[in-house]
Amino acid sequence: MNKKRNPFVFPADLPSDNNGNGNNNSSDTFQYNPANNAGTVLGIIGGVITTVGDAVATIGAIIQLNTDVASDFKSQVDDFQSDQEKEKMQKEIDDLQNKVASLEKLIRSKLS
Repeated sequence: MNKKRNPFVFPADLPSDNNGNGNNNSSDTFQYNPANNAGTVLGIIGGVITTVGDAVATIGAIIQLNTDVASDFKSQVDDFQSDQEKEKMQKEIDDLQNKVASLEKLIRSKLS
């Protein structure tokens, strides 16, 4: 069932006008119609919007991260200051307890 086929395709002869030029302005001639690229254009616009959205989300995440870091740092500083105040108060309490103990000893020694 081997059929011999011509591997070449030849264009059809164009009908000639009255002058024999081969130009014909009838509807049988090829006319270029631009392709409908609406889907491609919408895809590109969607990609641009997605990229801008990703950039805005990244900027928002960076701002939130900076806010969280600043808040955490302030919290650590506040905790450190609070710990220092507690240590200072504990030293004062210890000093007062030592003074009270000294006074008790002094009073006992005077009473005996």
